[in-house]
Order: sequence, then structure tokens, then C-alpha cells
Amino acid sequence: MSFLSPSYFLFFPITVLGYWALPQKARNGWLLGCSWFFYLCAGPRYFPLLIAVCAVSYVTALALEKRRRKGLLAGALCLFVGLLFLFKYLNFGVDTLSRLLALAGLDWTPMVPKLLLPAGISFYLFTAMGYLMDVYRGKVPAEKNGLKCALFLSFFPSLLSGPIGRAERLLPQFSRLHKFNYVNLREGLFRFLWGAFKKLVLADRLAVVVDTVFAAPQNYGAIQVVIAACAFSVQIYCDFSAYSDMAVGSAKVMGFELMENFRTPYFSKSIAEFWRRWHISLSTWFRDYLYIPLGGSRRGTVRKYVNVLIVFAVSGLWHGAALTFIVWGVLNGLYQVVSALTAPLRTRGRSVLPLREDGGIFALWQMGWVFLLSTVAWVFFEAGSVSGALAVLENMIKPVLWDVGGLAAMGMGKKEFLVAGVGFLVLLGVDAYSTKEDPARKVAYSPRWLRWCVYLALLLAAVIFGSYGSGYDAQSFIYGQF
Repeated sequence: MSFLSPSYFLFFPITVLGYWALPQKARNGWLLGCSWFFYLCAGPRYFPLLIAVCAVSYVTALALEKRRRKGLLAGALCLFVGLLFLFKYLNFGVDTLSRLLALAGLDWTPMVPKLLLPAGISFYLFTAMGYLMDVYRGKVPAEKNGLKCALFLSFFPSLLSGPIGRAERLLPQFSRLHKFNYVNLREGLFRFLWGAFKKLVLADRLAVVVDTVFAAPQNYGAIQVVIAACAFSVQIYCDFSAYSDMAVGSAKVMGFELMENFRTPYFSKSIAEFWRRWHISLSTWFRDYLYIPLGGSRRGTVRKYVNVLIVFAVSGLWHGAALTFIVWGVLNGLYQVVSALTAPLRTRGRSVLPLREDGGIFALWQMGWVFLLSTVAWVFFEAGSVSGALAVLENMIKPVLWDVGGLAAMGMGKKEFLVAGVGFLVLLGVDAYSTKEDPARKVAYSPRWLRWCVYLALLLAAVIFGSYGSGYDAQSFIYGQF
């Protein structure tokens, strides 16, 4: 069940009305039942796996609170990582091993069953692992109520594609008395409609250009390929942040606060800052549960850089079982290492330029470089193979600047590009405003006439200018495959 499917528009009001109609003691049970129904609609075949993860997490957390046994924690983590490997990386691992053996002259091609990837497995397993590590460290107490523990791991707004929940933030909210609040309803409605706008008007429209050009980059001029690469940078941001907006908005209506997953990442002035603003729930997860345990920056400069590369390589692998994702992750890690190594040189270079480091022109220069570097890395994320990514990058700099086919050859006509351009300007304006004030809260406290004008404008834009029909899949989110 997608956030943009007709079934969700029926499911969500029933869930919310039932939640407010029931007494406090029955609400968590209602939410858990609704969350499990939501998951059954997404993938009933692996519903028992979700139940098993909830049960193991509940029992293990209680045991860890009574006695902090490292072996017990390691066993549970190995189980969860093993499940991820089985469903997500088994074929990739076997294929990689076969190729390495082939280089040594050994022929080994085993039959590996193709397993269907359970919906949301990367997200709820990471939530469970973070919870167990927090209990082991004494950061949070083990949840004694099995129903609340299961609800924490299964909460439907964030179940399939995050944000990845943290026990210290989300678990206590299931014990509070939530009263209906019009401000929460207004903020949640804006967040959901804003997410729908970004998904339907921008992400799904730009996907056509990206898919068309990336399928055969050699058929296009350099400028067209560059446009497609930049379009993917905007597409993936709009697609994933749209899901996060709709998840946060859905939870907000019922009074729940989910972690913000994006904070205008393309306004960052460095790649390190970009990753503090992009997919925050995942980047902070890797920081707290991988980077710091590896030693962080406490064991010298060289070890710090190695840890950064390890974390980003694992982050790339988390996104998908393919070499392209690993290259994408390592490349982002290298950006940060090179940035740190060249920082003194760049500081001396800036001192001879007539630019203020806190000035607007220099900030735009920095943001431009961040967008350029991230776009180059995103090419590997989107391409189906490393060779395909290199072909895209190669065609960005070829002598032919523009193919004779023009805009129509890229999959969209002039009107479609115009809609995408206007939508992008709206996105830019809202993101720029959100660096100073939360647009959802501003709209929630605006006069009724202005508030409803915003709601209707977003709704009509999504309905009239949204991408539907042949060539579009408005219900498919990029991060839904992870």
C-alpha cells in the first residue's frame, strides 16, 4: 500500500478516526493492528518475518537489561545481519565469489534461490538493531510491554521506507496521551500535500528524462546528458524526501513526531554538511552504531579517514547489492577525505581572493560544488552498472553539445519541461524559506483563507500537473526497493 494509492486514502482516515475514537488503553493495539494490516498489503508473504523480528527484539532487550552480555547482543545482531544478507545480498555475494574464483582459474557456479526482498526489511531491521544496542549501552530501558515494542518496530508511517526510528525518541510517545490537535492536523496535512507535490509534479516527471537518457547516453549530446544527471539529483531528493514528508505528516496528524530525514541538503556548503542533512536517520545511525564503535576520530587521522571510507562503503551496500552502490558510497567518503586533506590549502587560496567567506557569492560557489560532486556520485547510484555510469560521465564531456532530437528526444516535450521548471522554482523557494522557518508550522498558524489556498494549490497542482498514465509509476518510491 503506497502513500499515494487509493487504498491508503481509505486506510488512513479509518486508522485516524479509530485512534481518536478509542480509549487510551486500546489505541496502541489499534495502531499495531493497522500497522500490520498496512504491511500485509505491501507483502503478506514475509509478514511472519516482521513478527519474528519483533519477538526476538523484545525478548533480547529484556535479557540485555537484566544482564549486559556482549555475546547475546552479538548473536541477535548477527541474526539480523544474516537475514539481510540472505534476502538482499546472497546472490550478489555468490556472484562476486564466483568471479573471484574464475580469476584464479576455478569454475564455481552454484544454484542460488532467488528470494523476494521483504518490504521494508532494511528499515525495520536497522530500527531493531539500534534499539538493542541502545538497551545494551544503557541508553534506553527495555520496553516491558510487548505490544509497544512491536508497535515501535512496526509503526506504519515509517515501516517501509523510514525514517529509521530511535527508541529514545519514538518509544515514549506510545505511552503518552495524545489529544486531538488542529495544529497537528494542519501541519500534517501540509507535509503530506507537499510530499505529494514533490513526488507527482517533480520526481515522477523527471524520472522519464533520467530513464530515457541513462538507457542510451551515447545517443545524446553532452548538455542533454548533463541535464539528465542533474535531473536525477533533483528526482531522488524529491522522491525520497516526499516519502519522508508524507510519513512525518501522517504521524503528525495523530500527534506523533518522527525524525526529520532531510534538511535542505543541496543548500550545504560541503559534502560533510550534505550528509548531515541527507537521509539523517540513516547517516546518524551509521555514525552512532558503526563509525563511533570503529573508533571514530579518536584513533588518529589515518584511522579516522579509514573509518569514514568503511562507513560510506557499508552505506552504499545498504542501498543495494551492486558494485555501483559501493562505488557511490566510497566516492562520497573520498570526497570527505580529500576535503579534509585539502582544507589548509583551500583556506590559503581563499585568502588571496576578494571574496568574503561569509558572503553570499562564496556560499553559492560552495553549494554549486556540492551539487556538482553529489551529481557525479549519483550517476553511479542510478546507472545499472559501473560501465554504464562511466558511459554517462564520458558522454557529459564529449564534443557534441546537443543532439538534433532536442527536448522531445529526452522523453518530454516543452510543456512538460516548463512544468518541471516551475515546480523546481517552487521547490527552491520552499527549501530556501525552510532554512529560516518551518513552512508547515507557518501554514498551520496562518489565517484560514491563506491556509486553504496553500492546501488547494498543492492539491490541484498534484492532480492537474502530476505525472500519471503510461510511462509513469506514481506509486513506486525509489527507496521502497531498499
